[in-house]
Amino acid sequence: MAIEWVIAGLTSPMSHQVLDNNGVPPTTVLTAGQPFKIGVKFAVPATLTSLIGNCDAFRLRAFAESQGPGQEVQLAELIVSGVPGQLNYDVQMSVDPNPLLGEGQNFGGQAVSGLYKIVVVAQHLNSGVPTVHSGYSDNEPSAFFRAP
Repeated sequence: MAIEWVIAGLTSPMSHQVLDNNGVPPTTVLTAGQPFKIGVKFAVPATLTSLIGNCDAFRLRAFAESQGPGQEVQLAELIVSGVPGQLNYDVQMSVDPNPLLGEGQNFGGQAVSGLYKIVVVAQHLNSGVPTVHSGYSDNEPSAFFRAP
């Protein structure tokens, strides 16, 4: 998806990928309760890179929404420092501990599906204060967590 740079009327790309935590194909099936990572890529429009300074940062937050019975939680948060002149950012968010339950595990009196939609939200910060520039990535296919 994209980050909207409201004042400048520009957008820039943002994407993410859930990285497998067990090394066994397919990469969309993970082990519940085990730590995993989310790779995030985003960019600053070329015309704005000179405006990013040492007081700028990007707050990335990852959320999981259950597809069927299950949890809806914030998984991770990461503050990425702005780098003057840098166009592309490529970072990894760690989800440790992993709070997501796997297929058939009990949550709120119901067996969970184990299937989650994971999204990443980005917000620009200036001196720690949120600005109007923000965006999200929801391009990743759902991730399935099996019970250990």
